[in-house]
Amino acid sequence: MDQKQIKRNLNYFTKSDTPLFVGIGMLIVGVVLYFVTYSYLVYILASVLAVTGLVLMLIGASGRVTDADIDACIGTLTEGMAVDVVENPKFAKRMLPQIPALHLQSYLYGDSLRYKLTKSGAVRSELYEAAILYALDSGLYIVRRRVCLLGDDCEQQVVEIPYADITGLEVTESEKVITVGKKLHTLTTAMLCIRGAQPMEIPMQNTADVDDFISRVARVLAEHAKMSE
Repeated sequence: MDQKQIKRNLNYFTKSDTPLFVGIGMLIVGVVLYFVTYSYLVYILASVLAVTGLVLMLIGASGRVTDADIDACIGTLTEGMAVDVVENPKFAKRMLPQIPALHLQSYLYGDSLRYKLTKSGAVRSELYEAAILYALDSGLYIVRRRVCLLGDDCEQQVVEIPYADITGLEVTESEKVITVGKKLHTLTTAMLCIRGAQPMEIPMQNTADVDDFISRVARVLAEHAKMSE
């Protein structure tokens, strides 16, 4: 990620949208007053409001980064994670057709991170993790990538965990209190936990796909347990 993009992302976390929206409001009020009044003093006030609002709006819009811009950046940073089954036919043959690949993603929360409160009330952070889990004939194949939106840090882990080393999968939730701006926010975070000889916790946003994946893998684990008896 180039320095220009890093600077834009930093604006997302540090720049307030207040000047933009205040400017829009002042501009609208000024224009309305200008066309509905016949008072010279109100004309002057309307002109001042409109010009000041326009300036504030331009300042607020300059370098503004939206949620969609960050989504696009994350898409770029996490592309190429999926295994290309066309280029890897042997891998494709090992995939269990009854269990679709599971895609997980989540922002990460911890000390000394920058946060952004979105319009929807969600909290985003500078760290993001994506994971893809494939159910193969002999185990779970997992690709994880953690990226930093404010730097070049990128960590990727690829591991295959045999079913014989897995005792179960479950979703756990916990609460975390973080400071966004000057306010405290309590977040509920979720993890997909792989229990067994090679335990692993993968940050996630709870979805119906996760529950379905867990139940399907549980049946595979039960079949492998019977075969090993």
